[in-house]
Amino acid sequence: MKDLLRHMRESFTGPRRWIWIIAMFAVLLLFPQIVTNGLVIRVLVTSMIYSLGSMGNMVIVGQCGLLTCGHGAFYGLGAYVSAILATSLGLPFWACMLFTILGSALFGFLISIPCLRVQVDFLSLITIAFAQVFSAVIVNWTSVTGGPRGIIQIPPAELFGYQFTSQTSYYYLALVVVVLVYIALNNIMKSPVGRAMQAVRDDDLGARAMGININKYKIIAFVLGSIAAGIGGSLMAHYLRYIGPTSFTLDISLLFMQMIILGGLGSMPGAIVGAAFFTIMPEIIRPLAVYRMGLGGLIMLVVVLVRPQGLLGSQAFAGSGGILTTIMERLRHRKSKGVE
Repeated sequence: MKDLLRHMRESFTGPRRWIWIIAMFAVLLLFPQIVTNGLVIRVLVTSMIYSLGSMGNMVIVGQCGLLTCGHGAFYGLGAYVSAILATSLGLPFWACMLFTILGSALFGFLISIPCLRVQVDFLSLITIAFAQVFSAVIVNWTSVTGGPRGIIQIPPAELFGYQFTSQTSYYYLALVVVVLVYIALNNIMKSPVGRAMQAVRDDDLGARAMGININKYKIIAFVLGSIAAGIGGSLMAHYLRYIGPTSFTLDISLLFMQMIILGGLGSMPGAIVGAAFFTIMPEIIRPLAVYRMGLGGLIMLVVVLVRPQGLLGSQAFAGSGGILTTIMERLRHRKSKGVE
């Protein structure tokens, strides 16, 4: 099993990674032409949409080491911004997506400000509070969000006069968006910006001593992660053509966390693998789908104990026992040094 996981990781990160990536992309392009089952295509579209939120959470948690537990709020924010603009103002899909990106970036920036000077445990509480506030707003601001009823009759996505109304057409739209977001985030993570985030993740005191502005890169991580999640929410709104408060509870934030822990912290391919697993698994074991969160928690516990860095995770988390242990060790280190 360890050899298989090592081979998988080397395939995605080694010199032959482009061969595997091109081969997988070719399979995904041809898949709807071979498999025409509507349920299968729907599950894959949902998986790709979730992978956007998972990749966004990976930037914040896996790349920058910030333990956030309210990422689903940014996903819901993107969905509501896009749905409100499309239904109330009649804006086209591309304009809704543009305003979703701007709105998600703005809220990511605003939420990051109070998170800059707090410890890891308080950071998670702030993001949970933001998710709870967001849920309360969309339930009670009925004149704008529709309240508990949600928003219905959201127009389908449309580009250049073509409406993405069929399962297959939306599959290709989601695939293109996921590929573009993946390329953008992956390139950023390999750039000096991404390496600075890794330094903040591994040792923020050491990064500060080296002259890295850790607050700057924490803000960048929040903004990038929020944008990716917002794009996913926008796609989901125009795909289902209905959104409601029950779709954006704290459970979705925990699900995003499970996805990146299973897939592997610090790995963008791992974020996609984790999203695919937690989307496809409930369909395979449909009679047990009601226990998805419990099963997800059990799987996450096993992964943390057996393979702390996840299936395709960075070795930065392997020796220290994973993200949770890394964070606890960092807290103990701060207290032993008397750092507030």
